[in-house]
Amino acid sequence: MLFHKWVAWRVPEWTTITQYMSQEHGLFLPDDEKKARAILLNKKTVYMRPFEVAVYAETGAALDVHDPNDGIIVYGYIMEHLADWLHYMQEPHLTTRKVPIEGLRQFNALACKLFPVANRYGYFKKPEVTMATSVQALFGEVRLETQQHRFNDTIMRRIEAIYRKRGGIL
Repeated sequence: MLFHKWVAWRVPEWTTITQYMSQEHGLFLPDDEKKARAILLNKKTVYMRPFEVAVYAETGAALDVHDPNDGIIVYGYIMEHLADWLHYMQEPHLTTRKVPIEGLRQFNALACKLFPVANRYGYFKKPEVTMATSVQALFGEVRLETQQHRFNDTIMRRIEAIYRKRGGIL
């Protein structure tokens, strides 16, 4: 689904200008700072597949998902994709495939941008405070968990560790 499903994203309108247009004509902004800022912050809805957005998000450009439910779905797809690659790397196979580590890093960067949306709209629930966790929190070494855990970062760290162990250079 990461390579086939079209999702609505909100990106700054100036990023939709082609490279040829920006080189040929440039990006003209008015002298008034408020108007120039408004033009730069103006968002436009575009439809892109998640793998295209992962390449876009790696550049660090502004990105917003149009529908939070889409953000949850795409985050789930990325988690499934990373988990599949982790499973593939942990299990022995007769034929080996080259691990697309750069692409996995791009998906991880997109998942990091989508995590607040997924967390806010119900992908993860807050950990339940039980009597056992409250008693454990009284001791110095154990702290009560207050922040949500980013599973995509954990999976990516495990993938990179296996990749390094197999001789891949990071």
